[in-house]
Amino acid sequence: MRSKSIALLAALGLAASLAAPAATASVSAGAAAAAPAAATSAQPAAAPSARKPGKPNKKWKVPVGPKFNNPMIPKDRFVIERHVLRAIRNTPKGEKITISAYSLDRQVFADELIRAKKRGVKVKVLLNDHLVPSAQTRIQKVLGNNTKKSSFLKRCVSGCRADKNEYNNLHSKFYLFSRTGRNRNVVMLGSYNMTLNAVRWQWNDLWTTKGKKTLYDQFIGLFNDMRPDWDKRRATYNFCENGLDCPAGDMQKYHTVVFPRYTTPTNDVILDILNNITCVYTDATGVQRRTQLALSMHSMRGKRGNYIADKLRELYAAGCNLRVNYGLMGFHTKQHIGAPTARGRVPLRSTGFNLADDVPTGDPEIDNMPENIERYTHHKYFVLRGMYQGADSRMVWTGSTNWSSLGTPQDEILFTMHGRGVVQDYMKNFNLMWKKPFSRDAYTTTYSEWKMVNGRRVGTDPVVTIEPDGLRGAGPTWEND
Repeated sequence: MRSKSIALLAALGLAASLAAPAATASVSAGAAAAAPAAATSAQPAAAPSARKPGKPNKKWKVPVGPKFNNPMIPKDRFVIERHVLRAIRNTPKGEKITISAYSLDRQVFADELIRAKKRGVKVKVLLNDHLVPSAQTRIQKVLGNNTKKSSFLKRCVSGCRADKNEYNNLHSKFYLFSRTGRNRNVVMLGSYNMTLNAVRWQWNDLWTTKGKKTLYDQFIGLFNDMRPDWDKRRATYNFCENGLDCPAGDMQKYHTVVFPRYTTPTNDVILDILNNITCVYTDATGVQRRTQLALSMHSMRGKRGNYIADKLRELYAAGCNLRVNYGLMGFHTKQHIGAPTARGRVPLRSTGFNLADDVPTGDPEIDNMPENIERYTHHKYFVLRGMYQGADSRMVWTGSTNWSSLGTPQDEILFTMHGRGVVQDYMKNFNLMWKKPFSRDAYTTTYSEWKMVNGRRVGTDPVVTIEPDGLRGAGPTWEND
């Protein structure tokens, strides 16, 4: 916990950042390569300024596939933001922009959505109710909040399709365009929110497709079911590129699970996925191979995190080449996934960094508390290259749902896609994050024996142990989603 003065300064700093979102802290490429902690000492870099109002470019083509930002390299921070802004700017009169997101605080999005509305675009936005910054109030002043109108900004209370309580949220993140540039039926989805945190502190992904009208219509249907802001939980369901007729489940080309969803250790969509994986198999050429798995997860904790961790560890023990990268993992969950197997421990790294140590207060109770994570993965993606449901497959699961207890009872989506290219793109992003300085070793090495060498005490027989990270998801940079 920070001292009162430090907390006040941090709060003022965050408020200033939100009031003037064009300024962001910056890390030079060289500094980032040296150490993550250097990020706090670099000079701020300007965010991309809003383009002057003009006619949408009817010839613009929306790039398809995934996009990723890198919060530790200034030029790569705004990759996703620029992508969404271009789509908004190139949406012509008479078309529709439909957005579901957890949060929005970027003035540049307020500028562009207001301009879109004024040139005749129908703009519909659903957000969670935890945050009401000036960017939202500006948009709502122009769009209104009546969800029966053709344009609106509405904040759902405790989620849109979930039970009304203090825990549930609207957490789904998708961006729909009936037309932008020369492309129709554009769908964007992933972990990205329209916030300063999303560019400055988080690793995010956003996948884009175009021209798939049935898929687009299904997301519009989901959005329309969210609009009434229900007090009681709506039923879970699935859809795919064929609509609601998805006999192959997540073996369809594109498959979406819509939450909220009742979840137990024997009824969990993530366990269903993990139970369909075969770790060692023989491919079509007769070569024995191991299934490759890569998980980049914002948050894994609680009882659900524990039993999912047990299954991941089981897959690693069975021969899967599994790697796990996390932002925040509960200590007990970390013990579950990190327990030794005959193959050793599951390779485990973390993108959760404490970049600035708290100033000591002199109060041991305060000073000994875990420090805050200031940079972290916000992804919720899982990549498979290998045997799934008896077929040699290339698959990515992404969306908004964390592998923790809160990841199922609220508004979420879990999206599955197949393809060698998309797997290559996500693996490339994962491999980048796996390297220093973008992630850190999540295990600790201690020594079981000591000896004296030239008068010095030297450790022998190094032993890998599991220690608490000493970090928590809290503070002004942490987006608790």
